[in-house]
Amino acid sequence: MLTREGYTVSQIVGTPGKKGPRPPDLLAAKGLRVVRVFALTERDVNSAETRERIRAAQGEGETLVFVPWPLKWRAISNIERWGLRAVAVTGW
Repeated sequence: MLTREGYTVSQIVGTPGKKGPRPPDLLAAKGLRVVRVFALTERDVNSAETRERIRAAQGEGETLVFVPWPLKWRAISNIERWGLRAVAVTGW
């Protein structure tokens, strides 16, 4: 766990035996504001598992999807096509 600009950031680890999609990769919280973060590789961008992971998280707070630059437009297109409320961000 680390703190950055007032946010407490922690890596999420899935619960053994829990059914359903994997949780976000990171969770950042500052007071009542919660941001769920997904870091996607090329293999993850189009997967049904990714769609379900984002869908499961979107009702619980702000959702950010970090992708390498060449994948940003594909991620934006998928998020829109899947009807999800998330923001694609160029990262790492």
